Amino acid sequence: MADLVLKRLDAQFASPIILASGPAGFGVELAPALDLPRIGAITTKTITIEPRTGNDQPRLVDCPSGALNSIGLENPGIDAFARLAHSQMRELPLRRILSLAATSPGEMETLAVKAAKLSGFDAIELNLSCPNIGGKITGADASAVREYVRAAVGVTSIPVLVKLPGDTGNLLNSSESALSVGAAGLTLINSVRGLRIDWTTGRPFLSRTYGGLSGPAILPVSLARVFEARSAFPEAVIIGTGGVSDLGSAIEMLMAGADFIGIGFGLMVDPELPQKLAVELDKWLDEREMVSVQEIIGLAHSGGFDVH
Repeated sequence: MADLVLKRLDAQFASPIILASGPAGFGVELAPALDLPRIGAITTKTITIEPRTGNDQPRLVDCPSGALNSIGLENPGIDAFARLAHSQMRELPLRRILSLAATSPGEMETLAVKAAKLSGFDAIELNLSCPNIGGKITGADASAVREYVRAAVGVTSIPVLVKLPGDTGNLLNSSESALSVGAAGLTLINSVRGLRIDWTTGRPFLSRTYGGLSGPAILPVSLARVFEARSAFPEAVIIGTGGVSDLGSAIEMLMAGADFIGIGFGLMVDPELPQKLAVELDKWLDEREMVSVQEIIGLAHSGGFDVH
C-alpha cells in the first residue's frame, strides 16, 4: 500500500483528505458515517465571538455543477462551543483545525486567546473570505490580512492558516502579507460570489441576493489559485479547497501544489466521499508503484510524469 501520511504543521496527518469548514459542522454528527482514521483532519464550522443565527431563509439554492449558499456563519459562539462541543470534538480520531472569523484584528486576538486555551487543535484557520456576510471581504485587502494574522499569531503557538478568496483582491499579495507575519499556510479558496434568479418571480432566490458558489463548477478557479500560490510560496502549507468531487479532481489538486485537499460541497452530496477518496487515492498510487502521496504533490510544477 502507498503511504498517504503527511507530516505538516508539526503534526502527522493520516491522509491529505480534510473536511473543509462548514458542511462537516463539528464532526460529531457525521462521525458514524465516516471512517475518521482515514481522514487527515476536520476543520470546524467557523466560530465567532458572539453567537450568530446566520442569514434569513432561503439561503441555499442548487446550481449547475454546484450550489449557492448564504448561510452567514451561523454558529454558537466561542464560549458555547468551548462549553458544549469542544470535549466531543477532542475525542474524534483525527486531526482538528479550528476555524475563526472576526470583525476586527482586536476581536481576532480575543478569539485566538480563547482558542489557545482549547486543547486538541492542531491549527487555527482564520476565515478572512466569507462572501455571505456584510462588509468588505478582509482577505482581499493585503494590509488588513497582515493585521488580522499578526493579531492571531501574537497570542498563540498553534500554527495559523489563512483562508483567502479566489475571486477578489490580489491573492498573491494577501498570501505574502499572511506568510510574512507568521502564518504557517493558506487555505485556497473560499466559495466564489454568485447569483441565481427565480425566473418565475423575477427575484433572486437567496434572501441576501448573492451567495457563495461551491462544487465542481469552481474547480478550475481553485486549481489556478493553488497553482499560482505554490509557485510563489514553495514552502507554505496549502489546503486546496473548491470543487473536488472525485479521484481525478483530488489528484489534480495535489498536482497543482496542494498539500491537503479540502472537501466541502462533495461531503453534502456524498458523506462517504472523503474516505472513498482516501481508499481510491491509495489504490491509484499503488497501481503506479508509487510509495507515497508526496510523489505527486506539486507534480504539475516539475513537468509531470515522464511518459516516454
